[in-house]
Amino acid sequence: MSKLVCKKCILDSDIPGININTETELCHFCETYTPLSSQEKDEYLAKIKKLFEDYGGKGKYDVIYALSGGKDSSYTLYKLKQDYPFLKVLAVQFDNGFISEGAVKNARKICEITGSDYFMLTMEKKILYNTFRKAAESYDAFPKFAKYRASDICNICITIIKQKLIEQAIVQKAPFIVFAFTGGQSPNPIINLSRNFLLWSRNLFEKQLEKIGVDDKDELFLLKKEIIENKEDTALSILHPLCLWEYSEDKVLDTLLKVGWEQPGINDSNSTNCTLNAFACYNHLDKYGFHPYTFDIAGLVRSGEMSREEGLEKINQELSRPLIEEAAKKLELDIKIS
Repeated sequence: MSKLVCKKCILDSDIPGININTETELCHFCETYTPLSSQEKDEYLAKIKKLFEDYGGKGKYDVIYALSGGKDSSYTLYKLKQDYPFLKVLAVQFDNGFISEGAVKNARKICEITGSDYFMLTMEKKILYNTFRKAAESYDAFPKFAKYRASDICNICITIIKQKLIEQAIVQKAPFIVFAFTGGQSPNPIINLSRNFLLWSRNLFEKQLEKIGVDDKDELFLLKKEIIENKEDTALSILHPLCLWEYSEDKVLDTLLKVGWEQPGINDSNSTNCTLNAFACYNHLDKYGFHPYTFDIAGLVRSGEMSREEGLEKINQELSRPLIEEAAKKLELDIKIS
């Protein structure tokens, strides 16, 4: 049977688990998709504003912010401080060993512009490279849904960031953690973090690390159990405001370039901060046969925040061979690019 492509988004029948209705020519996601209405988005934004007003201003920081230095995270921090100038923000940039110089420069610049404190989270490169290599060599280490949303390497990296930002929020007694996830990446704008939820997510990540052959007994990557157990019984939430704002890549870039953010020029259509991304995409395509950004981009196309043509162009754009080879060399992996 020849490949069928959803006529609304960019998902196709060659992706495991994706069904295209031959009558409607729609994937099952598009057939059941109900976008948040303008009213629902406004209601969520009102809830977020009330959360900031009710629980902010009680400690050194209100928000622990995940700042990659890329366009979405830089824009979200800029707009967050435009809309809520009273927030005290600690922006955390994770040096995963593949962060571009431009991303560091942009992160520091956007912190200066917004009056946010900047902190670079560092770990021993040898340990990180070993972990990313094991992720690259693994197969089906993550459940299907996680595999759809990102490459195995990115799943590891993103989860490390989440675990350590939650840890930082508990230690700093900051009630909010903010990520710059689009509507295609996270449909849930507010996630409340109970102690039980934190233990569940920590244990799940520990099992995933074990599955790729990593024993994190020193809790370098994991949210420390002691910190969860000693957590005060106070409000703690992850917020995704970007999925509630009007979004377009052109608008994001236009806003940033006007305030002094600079294009990093790393020749990657899907990342403006990480030089590992091209290899992570190559590795995912090689193992599973589809681009790891397909689901996120399909979500943006489905919601009207990106054109279908632009989405198809993004997932079919040739990956940077120099970036792939450079990352493979760092990870001590032999690859053969056709």
